[in-house]
Amino acid sequence: MIGIIFLLLFSTSFDAPYKIDFGQKLDGRNWRVINDGVMGGLSQGSAYLTEEGLNFQGRISLDNNGGFASLRSPYQNFDLSSFKEVLIRYRAKGLKLGFRLELNRAFYLPYFKTDLQTSEGEWITQMLPLKEFEEYRLGKQTGPTITNPELARIIRIGFVCAEKKEGDFEIEIDFIEFR
Repeated sequence: MIGIIFLLLFSTSFDAPYKIDFGQKLDGRNWRVINDGVMGGLSQGSAYLTEEGLNFQGRISLDNNGGFASLRSPYQNFDLSSFKEVLIRYRAKGLKLGFRLELNRAFYLPYFKTDLQTSEGEWITQMLPLKEFEEYRLGKQTGPTITNPELARIIRIGFVCAEKKEGDFEIEIDFIEFR
């Protein structure tokens, strides 16, 4: 009985649009930064809430085999199979960032990602078709686009700066809406 209650509490299925609002609702309190330092790299990233959203910024270093910084949601079961697209309102500058969907906790297993447009610090809303997210493994494209059964098994979403270039990046996210 306790297992069923636990499953219901930590499994999220959505029929109507699902929105994460970092600006008005301050939904980003539990998101966390994971940099390449977990593997010996020297890149730096940090995140904090502003009046308009969740700001993620830092500097990518290729020293010590580094090259990424990421901002990730808490683990949760997201069934995104009923959605066709995700809208993200943000402003970004510097190095290119991607939006990723994870199916596994292990870093070396595949995930799905698509790149975000650079906005030169201006607010934009980008629509990303979910069927166009491509499979990656350890930062390299490895396979096909995401399938509906895979969309039903997402356990974490997030942003990553992994362009394999040194430099600064910054993104402020107002909201993410799956529709």
